[in-house]
Amino acid sequence: MALSDRSFARAPASILRLCFRRLPFGVGASEGRDRERYARAARSVGCNAVSAALGFAVVVLSVSFTLPYLGQERFGIWMTISSLAVMLQVLDLGVANGLVNLVADAKAADDDDAVQTIVTRGVLLLTVIGLAVGGVLICAVMLIDFQRVLKIGSAEVAREAVFSTLTFIALFCVNIPLGGVRKVFFGLQRAWEPHTVAAIGYFCSLPLLYLCARSHAPMPYLVLCTYGVQVASALILLVRLHRERIFSLCRRIWAGPGWRDSTVLMKTGSIFFILQIGMICGSACDPLIVSNVLGVKEVARLAVAQRLFQAIAVTIGMLSVPLWGLYADARSRGEKVFIRNTLKLSMCVTTGTALLMSMTILALSSWLMKVWTGDQLDVPFELRCAVAVSAVVEATGNSFAIFLNGVNELRPQLLTVLVFCLISIPLKIYLLKKFGTVDWAIWATIIASVVADYAVYIGLFRRRILAHVV
Repeated sequence: MALSDRSFARAPASILRLCFRRLPFGVGASEGRDRERYARAARSVGCNAVSAALGFAVVVLSVSFTLPYLGQERFGIWMTISSLAVMLQVLDLGVANGLVNLVADAKAADDDDAVQTIVTRGVLLLTVIGLAVGGVLICAVMLIDFQRVLKIGSAEVAREAVFSTLTFIALFCVNIPLGGVRKVFFGLQRAWEPHTVAAIGYFCSLPLLYLCARSHAPMPYLVLCTYGVQVASALILLVRLHRERIFSLCRRIWAGPGWRDSTVLMKTGSIFFILQIGMICGSACDPLIVSNVLGVKEVARLAVAQRLFQAIAVTIGMLSVPLWGLYADARSRGEKVFIRNTLKLSMCVTTGTALLMSMTILALSSWLMKVWTGDQLDVPFELRCAVAVSAVVEATGNSFAIFLNGVNELRPQLLTVLVFCLISIPLKIYLLKKFGTVDWAIWATIIASVVADYAVYIGLFRRRILAHVV
C-alpha cells in the first residue's frame, strides 16, 4: 500500500518542531536547509517516541508474560537467542550502513537516477549476502552441541533451543536486505518512516505475545511473534521505495553507469563491518561469555537488568540516530556551522537525558523489579548499578559515533574498536572467573570503552575530528 509523507505522525512532529525554532541556524542559503533538517529531525523524534514506547512495552511484557512459565533456564536461552539479532547484524558486511552516506550524497546532488541505482544495487547485494549467510548459519547450527555450549540441563530443552535458533536464522536472513531498506530512509532524511513501521510491528506483537503466554507456547513462537513481526512489517518500506521508483529492477539499473558507487559501497561497508565485529566482540557477546563462564541461568539476570535500563538506549537512539543523515547532508554541502551546533546540542542533550533517566530508574529499581518479575528472579543491586553507569557511558559514545558516521570518519573508529576489544574481552573473562558475579562483565565493558575512546579520539585523532566543525 502507498503511504504518504503526511501520514507519518503529523501531530507529534508539529509539537516537536516548536522546540527547534530557537536553535542556531546558518545564514543565507543554508538557513532554510538548517530549518528543514531540524524539522525532519523533529518528525523523526516524534515517530520514534511512539515506536520506542511500544518497543519498550514489548520488552517489559515479554519478561512478565514469559518468565513464569518458561522458567529461568528456558528464559535465559530465549534471551540468548534474542541477543543474536544484535550480534549477527554484522553479517550484512556493513553494506546497510554504507548506504546512508552514499544515498545522502546523491540526494544532496539532486541526482534521482543515482539514488535509484545505489538503492537498487545495494538492496540486491544485501539479498545475495542474506542467502549466503543463511546457508552458513544453518550448517553452523547443525554442528554445534547446544546442550554443552550453553550448559543446558535437559536434552528436550536443547532441541527446542535448536529449533528456535533455526527460526531466528530464517527471519534474520530475510531481515538483512530489509535492514538496508531502513537505512535508505536515513540517507533520504526520512527516518520517521522506519520508526513508524517499527511502531506498527510492535503494536501487532503485543497481542500475539499475550496469546503465546496464555497458551504456554514454545520458544519458536515467541521468536515469531516478536522478531518475526518486526521483519514482516519492514516490507512496507520496500513497497514504498518501489512505488516512488527509488527501488526499481529496470534494465538500465544493470546497464547504466554507476558501478563505481557499488565499489565505494563495498569499501565503506567493509569498514562498518569491522566496526560492527569489534562492538559485538566487545559488548554484544556478553550473554555467550556469561553463559559459558557462569552458566545460562546468569544470563537471565543479566538480560533482565539490561532490559530494565533499555529505555535509556531507546531514548538516546530516538534523539541521535536521525541526525546521521543530517550530518551527511551538511558534510556534502560543506556546512560546518550546522555540524558544530548540532553536535554540541546532541552531546549535551543525550548525556544529560541518559544521566537523569539512569539515576531515576536505579532509585526505583527495587520497586520496578518487584512489580515486573515478582519473586521469579533476583537481580543484585550491584548488577543494576553497573548497568546504570554503562547506560550513561554508552549514550555519550553512541551520540558521538553518529556524528563520526555522518561526517564519514570511520577509520578513527576502527582503531578505537580494536583497542576496546583487546581490553574488554580478556578483562571480562578474567573478572568473571575471579569474582564469579555477572556485574563484572558490565564493569569490564565500561572500563574498556572509556579507555579506548579517550586514548584514540582525544589522544590521536583530535585535530582530524575537529576539522569537520571548525
